[in-house]
Amino acid sequence: MEGEVQLLIDGQSPRTVKAGESFVVPAGVVHDAHNNSSAAARVLGVYVVEKGKPLASPAP
Repeated sequence: MEGEVQLLIDGQSPRTVKAGESFVVPAGVVHDAHNNSSAAARVLGVYVVEKGKPLASPAP
């Protein structure tokens, strides 16, 4: 990861995630991340998905 992002996970307080930190989004929970600065931000996502299941589903 590079820079920092504002992480929004449904049911949790917004938090800032910085380079070198990690986070987990529970399966099926609505989430989003924003770069609120003019500096570059990069995030690497790793998904563990049950075989035959979709990677994502539409938000309710």
